[in-house]
Amino acid sequence: MSSYSALFRAPGFLRVITSQLYARFPFGMMTLAFVMHIQHVHHSYAVAGLALGADTIGAAISGPVLGRLLGKYGTTRVLITTATIGALAIAGIGLLNAPPVAMIAMALVVGLTSPPIQTAARTIYPTLVKKKDLPAVYSLDATSQELIWVIGPVLATVLAAQVNTSFVVVLMSVIQVTGAIWFCSNKEVSQMVIPSPNRKMGGVLTNKVVLTTAILGLLLIGGFSGVEVGTVAVVPKALAGVVIGALSLGSIVGGLGLGNRVKSRWSLAWLLSLILVGYLMIWLAPTNAIWISICLFIAGVGVAPSLGILGAAIASNLKTGDAAEANGWASTGQLMGYSAGAALSGIAIDSVSNTSAFLVSIVFGVGAILVAIMAVEIMSPARKQD
Repeated sequence: MSSYSALFRAPGFLRVITSQLYARFPFGMMTLAFVMHIQHVHHSYAVAGLALGADTIGAAISGPVLGRLLGKYGTTRVLITTATIGALAIAGIGLLNAPPVAMIAMALVVGLTSPPIQTAARTIYPTLVKKKDLPAVYSLDATSQELIWVIGPVLATVLAAQVNTSFVVVLMSVIQVTGAIWFCSNKEVSQMVIPSPNRKMGGVLTNKVVLTTAILGLLLIGGFSGVEVGTVAVVPKALAGVVIGALSLGSIVGGLGLGNRVKSRWSLAWLLSLILVGYLMIWLAPTNAIWISICLFIAGVGVAPSLGILGAAIASNLKTGDAAEANGWASTGQLMGYSAGAALSGIAIDSVSNTSAFLVSIVFGVGAILVAIMAVEIMSPARKQD
């Protein structure tokens, strides 16, 4: 923990990581809040699913685009503008009894204007700490993200039960705007000048580190969605959230315990292997909620450190002007992975059996390990490139 103590003593680091955590909190509530509210309004899970799909597509498109615009128009202008437009769309979903097409359209706007808080934060981190501390920084960032996914869904369901679903959705919009304002009020953010990229849009993907990171993120997150969909299919609904939460809990433990120790060039392959072991163990009792929880906790230990390595690879190998767009592409890869994993898991469940979704996670897990092994030299720390 000594490395983490040093990070918190770095000027501005605690302010930035705390404010970005609050600003990103709505994303932890969004899935459940949108599903609960839209289903309540239209009595249709299909409409809710289409709205979530539109939001995901929008976010996948906007990630690298908005990341690139951070350098062109300035961090504060981009974040406040997108946060405000997105918040208005979120509030519209929560307050307007709009027809299904309008709901889906507003959800698409939410995704397209998803404020690139994480991209901005990950671009700023290298200016706050020493290069040798970057793996610990990005692991801590990934660990803090797990808090969003643990607390967010619980808060959304509690508030929906105690107040109503509309309140939860509107609260998300308020947090999004106030979070963006808080994050941008930090001098480390407001005074940060991200150089405009010299490459054309998408040109950063010619960098092997960026492309490899996007592919690894796709495979890593694709595995998550497989176990999540599989868990919902085989575990009683009342327990599903708790069981899935074990993955996030393991990730928090792994991030805090291993995040500042993963310094070998083979660390990523070993961590991905640990995740795969957890997935494989599920097959010993694939319908037992307690056993699945234990397995997901074990798999989760490798999650935050793995994401930390991916984030550090971009920061260590790219100049600031390219890092913002690169982080956007990394987020897009993860969103594509989640969508692909969920879709394939749903097909496997309908075509084979409920437990077959876990096989999808294993396939993604094996793929991630193979890519990590083949890219071990590419992902090694290097001087920043053009």
